[in-house]
Amino acid sequence: MSYRTISVVVTDKTADSAALLAAAALSASEDGHLDVYCLGIDATRYEAMPVGAASVILESGVEEARARAEELSKWAHSVLDTDGPKITIEPVVSPQMGLDVTIARLTRFSDLIVASKPYGAGRTPIQVNVLEAELLGTAAPVLVVPHEGCRSSFDRVAVAWNESSESFNAVRGALPMLQQAKKVDIVIIDPPSHAPERSDPGGAVSLMLARHGIKSEVSILARTLPRVSEVMNRFVTEHACDLLVMGGYGHSRFRESILGGATRDMLEYSAAPLLMAH
Repeated sequence: MSYRTISVVVTDKTADSAALLAAAALSASEDGHLDVYCLGIDATRYEAMPVGAASVILESGVEEARARAEELSKWAHSVLDTDGPKITIEPVVSPQMGLDVTIARLTRFSDLIVASKPYGAGRTPIQVNVLEAELLGTAAPVLVVPHEGCRSSFDRVAVAWNESSESFNAVRGALPMLQQAKKVDIVIIDPPSHAPERSDPGGAVSLMLARHGIKSEVSILARTLPRVSEVMNRFVTEHACDLLVMGGYGHSRFRESILGGATRDMLEYSAAPLLMAH
């Protein structure tokens, strides 16, 4: 198995540089096609405007977004230093209000989407919006790249397993990376006593991986820290894992933004690159 189509959406040169380079390295190692979408966002607010001024204001917003998209396109060409048959760089203009629809439409046919870590220095709500549109608007796995970048292959991978549809979709989307890994850890934190897999936690997913030629070990951890994300991060750090596979937004985005949650915490504090799916 391999990722034949890899895509990345760039909105900012600084924030998205690591993701762009990681996407290029991955597509080269997989001998796949790389789609780079350079997004200029029209931030014009479509509401009541003075008579005669609407057309001028609207056209101005579109032109600024188009110029931004072209600028990002030139930058992507210079960074990748190639425009071969397996790399497509496309400037795209989208209104702010339809951003999630545009991103989902552009990336839905990808085998893998590469995105920037949305929280931290130099990040804006745009990076959060882009990532959420990719996660929730497509069925594709999303590789979240930290500020310092990441490698194109991973030796030791941790899988955060909780039997949910989200974590299963993440495992399925990560199969090409898991097949290349030297070691895979299935990590389960405080499995409930009434869970379907209570007699053999992680057994079914381990069997699935074994049939793909992937050897894995199951680690069952107690929740000894206040947050699940802290327990997972400690495991990743102590075992020198260079990728964490997990489901994304098992709870609603609203709940995670207000009350917090494993997805929100890991996107901000993860000790390794993340491969997520919804």
